[in-house]
Amino acid sequence: MPDQRDEILKFIKENGPVLPVQIAKFININILFASAMLSELVERKLLKMSNAAIGGSPLYYIQGQEYLMDDRLSKHLGGREKEAYSLLKENRILFEKNLEPWQRIAVKNLKDFAKPIGVIINNINEIFWKYHLIDDKDAENLIRNVVEPIEQPKEELSQTTSNNQIIEEETIEEPPVQEYNEVFVPETKINISQIPEIKAESKIIEKQEQLIKTQEKKIIPPSGKFYNNLNGFFEDNKIKIVNQELIKKEKEFNFIVDIPSNLGDLRYFVKAKSKPSLNESDISMVLGDAKLKNLPAILLFSGKTNKKIILLLETKFKGQLIFKEI
Repeated sequence: MPDQRDEILKFIKENGPVLPVQIAKFININILFASAMLSELVERKLLKMSNAAIGGSPLYYIQGQEYLMDDRLSKHLGGREKEAYSLLKENRILFEKNLEPWQRIAVKNLKDFAKPIGVIINNINEIFWKYHLIDDKDAENLIRNVVEPIEQPKEELSQTTSNNQIIEEETIEEPPVQEYNEVFVPETKINISQIPEIKAESKIIEKQEQLIKTQEKKIIPPSGKFYNNLNGFFEDNKIKIVNQELIKKEKEFNFIVDIPSNLGDLRYFVKAKSKPSLNESDISMVLGDAKLKNLPAILLFSGKTNKKIILLLETKFKGQLIFKEI
């Protein structure tokens, strides 16, 4: 029997970028199991995952299918991000310094479509944004057209001076020549330097990952009615707790768990909350925490579920997490 992960890869090669729901239907499994398998393939670098989402779910695709991802994902952009995408696609290169404030923010949010390039001009780090589908040589030429100094040849400058009786010769100075080093991806032979903003973000992400790993190692001694209910639920369903973290005493816990299935153990992020009622931000927080850990999400809730939350779970958040009242 062929490995279902191989079947998934073959399906994506033949059909292009997919959503988890498509894989769930293709191999006839629960959408959360499909998401877990796709996440595993991303971790193994066999698939890529988009930053933007369609209906709350990212696109999964194989390297080389970026143009298909672009075509499908760009149709779901809205508002100013859509405007910024059109501007970037049309111009292919954007000089951040020349953008309006709202355009700068919107372009930075286009992580699937806009790639930053650092350029040093007169010892100042400047940022250009490259449309992800153009090659590095084209990007280099486009950037040169922007950063090369606009100056008159010396012959023209001398002629202008001689014909102008008002400006004295000693007052004319040639504009300084701009010195620059273009920075592109490592495949090119161009001098590479990292963009400060990107470095800062990388350091922040690394610190967050280290913090997560440290937090996951915390061991919480079982205590309290809510915790005991959770522990009983896990035992009844043969769910193994890998890591656990106390967020708020007797009110909120985070778990990393392994759930047995016909495909083997599947790892999930579990948020357990005990409160009078849920709201939309609670669900969004669960999804955000799960995405940070690159795991599918489960929300265990003890409290009252209103009609609005049920509707959100069945529409906006459908297929994005498993919800269970305990």
